[in-house]
Amino acid sequence: MHDKENELKFKNDLYNAKVIYQWEAIGRNFGHTLRWIVSIGVPFFGYSLLMLLIQDMAAVPVLFFIGLIMTFVIRYLFLADEHICFYLTKKGIHFTTEQIIPEMAYKVMRGFAWFGVAVSFFAVTIIGPMAFIGAGACALLSFKMTGFKSVPRSSFVYFVDEYTVFDIQKENTFSIISHPHDIYDSCYRLYYFREDRDEIKKQLLQVIKKSHYKIINHPDDIYDYAPFEPSEITKS
Repeated sequence: MHDKENELKFKNDLYNAKVIYQWEAIGRNFGHTLRWIVSIGVPFFGYSLLMLLIQDMAAVPVLFFIGLIMTFVIRYLFLADEHICFYLTKKGIHFTTEQIIPEMAYKVMRGFAWFGVAVSFFAVTIIGPMAFIGAGACALLSFKMTGFKSVPRSSFVYFVDEYTVFDIQKENTFSIISHPHDIYDSCYRLYYFREDRDEIKKQLLQVIKKSHYKIINHPDDIYDYAPFEPSEITKS
């Protein structure tokens, strides 16, 4: 809801409300194969471009090693699955999202960060104060990354009046769209495991005061039902 004066009150009421139902799910922004294609393709394009510029075959092993590291960094840090915990209340839904990243990936990144700190200070001692500007910035960034770890993110959607609940079965997600759209809260990604679908649907339709329920195959199909205007229907 865009009324900032009431938003804090809605949020406090939501987080203080009794949890009626909760569930967990795995969120994925892309398919498994596509994520590996992107993770391999981006570094390959980068070091191929560098090879064309420097034209030195002696650099191939180094660039390949860097590209290999970047492949795993992109796949397991930037394109990781997400573990999501949803908490349904009469006021709305609040949920936490945390990336599913192997602890080894964090150890590797922290190791590179400490290495960056050491290299930066070594550059200052060898080159002198003139290197402090660049090396100091690098050292500061690296030092911040020495504590690199997974941090859960919190989000919420609060129920105000009338909503359409879209069941996007192809993606195992629910989308909750408000009437009127873009004035009240809407949520496009409520993931679920297939075995939990029927119970989540039941709980959502019981909690939302005015609700429509639609089964669709793709998120873009949502807009076939627009515009989302208020109506006088009773809960279905």
